[in-house]
Amino acid sequence: MIRDIFLLQNPWRTDPGHEFKVKNRKLLGYLEAQLHNELMIGLLGSRQVGKSSLLFLLIKNLLKSGKQPDQIFYFNLDDFHLHEIFHNVSSFINFLGKNKTPKYIFIDEIQRLNNPGLFLKEIFDLKRNIKIFYSGSSQLEISSKVKEHLVGRARVFHVNRLSFSEYIDFAGPVSNAEALDEILIYGAYPAVALQHDKVEKQLRLKDIYQSYVQKDLVDFLKLQNTDKFNNLLKTLAFQVGDLLNIQMLSKKLKTGRDEIEEYLAILEGTFICKRIYPFYKNYSKELTKMPKLYFLDQGIRNFILNDFKEPEMRYDKGKLFENFILTEELANDIHSFKNIKFWRTTNQTEVDFIIDEKGSLSAIETKWSDKKKPRAFNTLSQHYPDMHKKVVTRDDFI
Repeated sequence: MIRDIFLLQNPWRTDPGHEFKVKNRKLLGYLEAQLHNELMIGLLGSRQVGKSSLLFLLIKNLLKSGKQPDQIFYFNLDDFHLHEIFHNVSSFINFLGKNKTPKYIFIDEIQRLNNPGLFLKEIFDLKRNIKIFYSGSSQLEISSKVKEHLVGRARVFHVNRLSFSEYIDFAGPVSNAEALDEILIYGAYPAVALQHDKVEKQLRLKDIYQSYVQKDLVDFLKLQNTDKFNNLLKTLAFQVGDLLNIQMLSKKLKTGRDEIEEYLAILEGTFICKRIYPFYKNYSKELTKMPKLYFLDQGIRNFILNDFKEPEMRYDKGKLFENFILTEELANDIHSFKNIKFWRTTNQTEVDFIIDEKGSLSAIETKWSDKKKPRAFNTLSQHYPDMHKKVVTRDDFI
C-alpha cells in the first residue's frame, strides 16, 4: 500500500512522458543554484502558495537534465500512510535503496513529522550523496521542530504569493491594469490567479481559507476557539495598515492580551499576516513601539470581510494598494535581505514604509493617484538626508 501511494505521488517513475503542469517562478533559478552545494534546502510559506509546484519544477528540470526517475523521491506528508517510511533513519534509507547513485529527496509538509529536525539532521550527517529539499506551511511548527537541529545544515527560502509580474504570467492574457485590480480584490495565490471567472476565484479563496482553518489551526495547532480567532481576523481586516493596539483589541473582543498575542503569533507563523515595526534612530519624537499589521494576501483579507467590490468602488482602496506594495516588496525579496518598517512621529507625521536593504535606506509613500511628495518627506529629510524617497501610485503599475 505504501509503495502504491508513493508511486501515485511520483508518476514520472511509471510514466516517462509525464507532463508537469506547473508554471515557472522567479525563485526557481535561485533554488537550482543550490543543487550543487551540500546544504538541505527549506521552502517555507502558506498553504497553496506554490511550494509543491516549485518542488515539481525542480524535479522536472532534474529529469530534463538526464537524472533517472529512480534517483528522485517525492513525499507529501499530508498523507499519513507515508509516515511509516520516516519512522527512523534506517527504514528511510532502506526505502531509498542501497545503490550509491546520487539521490534527490523532496519532502512536502515536513512539519507533519513528530521530530523532523532530528530526522533531517541524522540523514544529513550520514553524508550519503543525498540532496534534500523540504517544505513547510507553519513557521511555528518548523521553528519548534526543525530549526534548532539544522543550523549550518540547511538554507531556508520563503515562498511568497505571486509578484505582480508573475501574476501577469499566470493570469494572462491580462492587462497591467486588470492584473492590479484582480490582485487588490482576489489576491495573488497561484490557484486564484489561474482562474478567469470571478466566482471561481472566490471559491478558491474559500477553499484555501477553510483548508487553513482545518489543517493548520484545528488539526495541528489544536486551536479550541476558532470563532474567537475568526472575530479577531475580521477586526484586523478592517484595521489593515493601522497601528496595532493590543489593549484596544483586548477590550473590544473581550479577550485577554496574552490570548491576542498568541493569535497574532499564529497568524504570522502561518503566513497570513505580518507585523511591521517603527523605524527609529536618533529623533526624539519618533514612534518606537506600536507596530502596524498587514495581510500577506489581499484576497484572504477580502474573503474574511466578504467584500469583493471593484477597487474604484471601495472606501479602502488606498489601504489595499498600501498592502499590495508591502506584498510586492516581499515577493521580490528572494533572499530576505529587506528589513521593512514604517516611520511615524508622535505628532502623527508618517511614511508608509522604510526599507533597509543591507544598510541602504529608502522611504516609500503609497498613494492611489496623487504623485505629490508628502510633507512628511521634508521632516524625514531633516533627520535622514541620505535616505532615498519615492511616492508609488497605481499609475506606476499600469
